Amino acid sequence: MVEDIRWVLESYGEPGKPKAVVADTEITAEFVSNEQTVKGSAGCNSYFGGYELRGSQLSIPGPIGATEMYCAEPEGVMDQEQEYLALLRLAESWEIDGNELQVKCGSQILIFGSE
Repeated sequence: MVEDIRWVLESYGEPGKPKAVVADTEITAEFVSNEQTVKGSAGCNSYFGGYELRGSQLSIPGPIGATEMYCAEPEGVMDQEQEYLALLRLAESWEIDGNELQVKCGSQILIFGSE
């Protein structure tokens, strides 16, 4: 099950050659079933938004809110955060493979590990 577990992003991007998360950053997602809210850390800022699950289909139908801090370090953390949030908005489906959560986002993918 995808809900009520704290997931940590391991890689993202094109399915055949995903990018690793910037060193010394942590991106998390938790799909809280009793609130129908996804929330976590985008690497610098905290974020939150509603989600809908129907079987293996996943959608983030509304806007994703986030705090508005700026993090200068590590280098690339803000670009990574924007890429992550943009992909999350495109979520279409999810699949669990062992201890990994794979979220398909258009032609790209988010790959999370469980804590």
